Amino acid sequence: MFLRRFILFFLLAFPLGLGAQQLSPMAKVSLITVGPGDEIYTFFGHTAIWIYDPGLGIDKVYNYGTFDFRASGFYWNFLRGNLPYQLSTSPLDYPDPQYSLLEYWKSENRSVIEQVLNFTPQQKQRLFELMEMNARPENKTYQYRPYYDNCSTRPRDKVFEAAGDSIRLDERDTFLIGKSYRDWMNDYLNQSYWSRLGLNLALGYPIDRITTPNQSAYIPNNLLRMLDRARIIRLNGKSEKLVLQTNTLFEATPVETSFLWRSLFWIVMASPLIILMVRKNKIRPGGTFDRSLLFITGVFGVIHTLLWFGTNHGITDWNYSMFITSPFNVIAFIMLSRRPKWLMYYFIVAMVFVVAGTMLQFLFWKGLYGLLFLNITLFLRYRHLALYCRK
Repeated sequence: MFLRRFILFFLLAFPLGLGAQQLSPMAKVSLITVGPGDEIYTFFGHTAIWIYDPGLGIDKVYNYGTFDFRASGFYWNFLRGNLPYQLSTSPLDYPDPQYSLLEYWKSENRSVIEQVLNFTPQQKQRLFELMEMNARPENKTYQYRPYYDNCSTRPRDKVFEAAGDSIRLDERDTFLIGKSYRDWMNDYLNQSYWSRLGLNLALGYPIDRITTPNQSAYIPNNLLRMLDRARIIRLNGKSEKLVLQTNTLFEATPVETSFLWRSLFWIVMASPLIILMVRKNKIRPGGTFDRSLLFITGVFGVIHTLLWFGTNHGITDWNYSMFITSPFNVIAFIMLSRRPKWLMYYFIVAMVFVVAGTMLQFLFWKGLYGLLFLNITLFLRYRHLALYCRK
């Protein structure tokens, strides 16, 4: 019995040391920041922790952005916010390009920057042990939350934990102050017009909250900047830079959205208002044009309702875009042929909602991203439909 208790005490007292080698004096620990890519899940970049020890032959990149497309119910779980992510490990640079993370990121034309952390040997060992413990099969899976718990915030937390409350952030860095989660998101979607519009429509008020510098680090480049300007306090009270050295491992070639693609986006967004202005006298109230508007905006409203009440993201609640894309438009679409009197009041209220929704979008989005054309079209047609239902 005594032996069992001793073993149990030993396991509880030293849980992180199990299975982790003692790093050599040659070891270095780094934060790897990868630039944005072309796929939607790479738009904001990526962060990983790299531990390299040539003395022991250790070359491990700890990557919190791993998920399995082949998993059962992948898309359903992704939409509902129940998609499990995992911590995986692999070499940064490997002789065989097939297994090299660096070569993979190069092939995607994504910049790769290394920040060597100014850690003591004890802090390096602590970080290594934390990552090894987290990489175990029973610990490596986590519930991904895009803005709160992702591939950037997890490395941030591990770096801070390993440093033992010795990191001091630069509170004078105004660059990381005063923006919301949505503002940071839109900064990375300037060239991705459809993605920017779709994400803004789908996400609600929670991402309009102003972030602290630490919260803004859900964006990998923000974490890079935050650590670059941070200090670390030694036991003797001396303050030193947290980042010992910054190395650019690969510089991406800038690629801009083509003029044709940008033009196509604006043509599509403006097309309802253009059709309305060109065929103003030929569009019959309650006809195909009005029914199409009601049906399309109603379906999007239903989707937004499902995202609000049927998901666990925490970022699709209180979506004021539903002032524009109302799920009740589906009912209006069905009832339009009967023209009940109450439908007139519905369209009057819908006009007010369009104005309110436009103001909220402009206030929080810092722009309307092409929706102004649709909003004007809806306002004008709601007016005609209100008069149409009064008769």
